Amino acid sequence: MNTELIPILQSYGFSDKEAKIYLTTLELGSSIASTIARRSEIKRVTVYALLNDMKRKWWVNEITKDEIKYYSVISPDLLGKQLEQKCDVFKEKIPELLAIADKFGNKPKIQFFEWVAWLRHLYNELLKNKEPLFAFLSDDDIAPELQKYLNTTFVLQRKKQWIHASVIVRDTSANKQYLQSVKNDKLTDVRLVKDGLAGIEWELILFWEDKIACALYASQELMWYTIQSKQLYASLKSIFMFMRRQLPWKKK
Repeated sequence: MNTELIPILQSYGFSDKEAKIYLTTLELGSSIASTIARRSEIKRVTVYALLNDMKRKWWVNEITKDEIKYYSVISPDLLGKQLEQKCDVFKEKIPELLAIADKFGNKPKIQFFEWVAWLRHLYNELLKNKEPLFAFLSDDDIAPELQKYLNTTFVLQRKKQWIHASVIVRDTSANKQYLQSVKNDKLTDVRLVKDGLAGIEWELILFWEDKIACALYASQELMWYTIQSKQLYASLKSIFMFMRRQLPWKKK
């Protein structure tokens, strides 16, 4: 049995044991359940149960000779066509599924991601729309890989696409240096707040006029939540703009 093919079959709906039974039976051509069980190293009672399930899915054929049941599997090309047909049926139903989702469009849509690769992916999402960004930024330590990406890729792409960013950060020596570094940057507005953001170890970004991203990017806790809600976006933006108006705007 070519075990490297098991994950391929699993990606198309096979369980681990179903994939082993399919590959074993494919090699045997046609065989009795006990032989399939021995060759696949799966208990015979389990093989019988799974063969019956796979028959209902049209993956397995059964014939009886001299009162003995023999099993074979459909050929890979027929299996591929069967999976394509299922995919086509699903595609046809997508409008209906979306209509169901739209009926409850007033509910916030929440997604959760983790690891640096996904954080990079989601920062790229911020660049797909030229709407301005509004962010409460943390001064927590950022994972080095993510920090490098932000400095060398994200910020440069944001400015290249003329996406304005307005940020509120805690008044620290590091953030004062950050303020100085962008004092001539027309696409970045930085406001410092004393003590008001103390203890906040995440980043909150408002974007696309209906999305809120909450990023935890310390090296020991990399994760990102996104919430799609026009009402929540509007409420948080109101708080952000109120705070922004109270803070000095001149870059010293």
